[in-house]
Amino acid sequence: MTSHTFMSFLEVLSTVFAFLTAIRMFRCGLHRRYPCLFGYLVFLVPDSLCPALMNMESRTYFWFWVWTEPVTWIFEILVVQELCGLVLEQYRGLRSLGRWAAYGGILLSTAISMAALIPRIPSALSSRSRLLSLLFGGDRGVNLALGIFLLVMTLLARRYPVPLKRNVLVNAALFTALFFGTTLAALLRTVFDFRVAVPVDLALTVLGSASLVVWFFALTPEGERNRVELAHYRREDEVRVLERLDEINQWVLRLSHANISG
Repeated sequence: MTSHTFMSFLEVLSTVFAFLTAIRMFRCGLHRRYPCLFGYLVFLVPDSLCPALMNMESRTYFWFWVWTEPVTWIFEILVVQELCGLVLEQYRGLRSLGRWAAYGGILLSTAISMAALIPRIPSALSSRSRLLSLLFGGDRGVNLALGIFLLVMTLLARRYPVPLKRNVLVNAALFTALFFGTTLAALLRTVFDFRVAVPVDLALTVLGSASLVVWFFALTPEGERNRVELAHYRREDEVRVLERLDEINQWVLRLSHANISG
């Protein structure tokens, strides 16, 4: 079996599990709880199926990837916003602060990635190759920022006794792995050029397919009823820590209201 045939098989597998997971979410009502994730899975159905039907070296596939890659970034940003909102759903001020921190991190990471990449693009490259390089740079910046944001959010959740739904933790873990995997792949392409393109693309496809399989089996209605606390405190310490968290939330809310009034 050639690498292209194996990748086509994985793309079809991803299509099947993205479709089945979206159907399952719709039937059990999880699409209302996770509308951005549901939309992302629906988008993955044609996004995974079409490449399996195309010649990956064709012009058609190139332009399909060019137009769908920014759409993927938008869905990824929306999903991370959604996870942030679910983790901090009781803390509106911190939720808003987290959202703007994610935006700032994405802009900064993408700007640094582009600034480091542009001087390395030879002027002799064709416009198509130049566009490909810029998209790889943008992809690296977006995914690195989102991966770091989710990792920091998870570490903070370990510090505070905020109960989280099991589904939220599953989504956070899978997306963190996907974001850092994509970032590593982009770095390998940058360092070793396109000599590693095939094995890197294959590894990313395997990671994406495995994530969709895990989503299908792990994202369940029971996961909304099962709560997990990453941080464990004695009762008196838990009350004190939660009061401190609420004070920070109220301070952020007052600051945002003062800025709006001003």
